[in-house]
Amino acid sequence: MRFVLMAQAEEGDGVEPAVPDRAALDRYEQDLVRAGVLLAAEALEPTGACARIHFDGEDRTLDRSPGPSAARVTGLWMLQTAGEEEALEWARRLPLTHGSVEVRRVAGDVGR
Repeated sequence: MRFVLMAQAEEGDGVEPAVPDRAALDRYEQDLVRAGVLLAAEALEPTGACARIHFDGEDRTLDRSPGPSAARVTGLWMLQTAGEEEALEWARRLPLTHGSVEVRRVAGDVGR
């Protein structure tokens, strides 16, 4: 099964999720590779650098302001695991010092 782990800063906390140092994140990602579960990993630019397209029927509106958001995704990892428990265990091991990690299964994914 494929799962996406999304590191997030919560609205109003004023800080982005952070790792103690880059070496800790590198070790974590090497562990994912050695376990054969990592499909992709990406850090994302801060929300101030984002653009949003708002949909309202046929209308499409471009918005380049960061604006309010329930959470700001700052990085993601796509994993292929035996199931949700394995994905949750990998999420627990992320070397973050604050923020949260959302674990979401890829829609329609039925097996490893």
